[in-house]
Amino acid sequence: MSSLSSLTKANLLVLSLLVVHTVDHAVAQESRTLPGSSSLVAVAGFAIIAASSWLAIQRSSIAPETSVVVGSLTVAGVVGIHVLPSWWPWVSDPYWDFSATFVNWLSLIALVGSAVYLTAIGLRYQRYRHVKPYYRH
Repeated sequence: MSSLSSLTKANLLVLSLLVVHTVDHAVAQESRTLPGSSSLVAVAGFAIIAASSWLAIQRSSIAPETSVVVGSLTVAGVVGIHVLPSWWPWVSDPYWDFSATFVNWLSLIALVGSAVYLTAIGLRYQRYRHVKPYYRH
């Protein structure tokens, strides 16, 4: 078996930190009423990062583009849901509205940072593929 590419590792990192974030919601955060969309958003988030990870593991030719889209959507989603002030009750769950701990913020920042990294790695793979037509990740 060949070693994992940096694109695959970045995808798996985001997937792992999404699991950590979900566990943080369930275990480390105080009980509160979550927005109506929370289950839908969670399932969608897991589905897109799992698909992107699978494409990267398979070394698909569309894995870099998928990684850029998934990384960007993850950043936008997490920031829109947890960092921006309450802007839509069906979606918003700002960390400012409850007593978020250091661990809560750390899991959130790690997830956003890994998603930014995934986006950057995906862009790098796109760039090098155009320079070297047979570039494989």
